[in-house]
Amino acid sequence: MEEITNNPVDNVDTIMVSDQVNVLQDSKALTPVDDLSKDNIEEGGKVGRPPHLPNADTRNKVYMLSTVGTRHEDIASVLSISHDTLVKYYKEELDKGRIEANASVAETLFKQAKEGNTTAMIFWLKSRARWKESTQHEISGNPDGSPVEVKIITGIE
Repeated sequence: MEEITNNPVDNVDTIMVSDQVNVLQDSKALTPVDDLSKDNIEEGGKVGRPPHLPNADTRNKVYMLSTVGTRHEDIASVLSISHDTLVKYYKEELDKGRIEANASVAETLFKQAKEGNTTAMIFWLKSRARWKESTQHEISGNPDGSPVEVKIITGIE
């Protein structure tokens, strides 16, 4: 038997494979590499923003914005960081600012209630003392078919 050394199918496969490799190499050559410049690559080969480094100025800014009730998303936007980064690095300033803002408003509300501001009194008692207004409706019917009596009972008599 005669051995075939030049199998036309093998040659075609080889040519196709080498053409595919050339096509892939050509497409890689067309890939923009500007985004992968060494300036944008962090340590460890990762591409992304440089890590946020909090300092005394940014801590003070976060605290001050938090004390006047600024939303976390807005504070993050001012610092050009994400909400997650804000909470990660500034949780203490955010918490202290929120507590002090609430305490300041509560102090004013309490003074207003003590000075006779009825709305402030009602709000304070509903939110802090858990008072509530309740209305209960009772409907009763008579078995003999006489008119139904409706009685409304309020918490105040």
